[in-house]
Amino acid sequence: MEKYIRIAATHDIPKNNMRVFTVEGYEILVVNIEGEFYAFENRCPHMGYPLYLGSLEGKVLTCGFHYAKFDVSTGRPLGPVTREPLKTFKIKIRNSSILVRALSKR
Repeated sequence: MEKYIRIAATHDIPKNNMRVFTVEGYEILVVNIEGEFYAFENRCPHMGYPLYLGSLEGKVLTCGFHYAKFDVSTGRPLGPVTREPLKTFKIKIRNSSILVRALSKR
């Protein structure tokens, strides 16, 4: 059975915003798109820069350094900057808590 760890309450991340949390040695970027939550490693797969310094427009997350764009709902890249998808993490919402699947440290 998979273990999940509480990282925040749903109200901690307003709609159409994102926030970074450190969980088991990983920086995880949690994105709220109209009440749907997605979790990614806070590193752009293009060159490893932190994604939280980028921008969010609709379901498109743009890296603030080289402008790589990603579809938040799938993690897939959009455009020619990179072909690598975002590293995603499983999350669950339970009783207004955001839970992320437990990970092993790097």
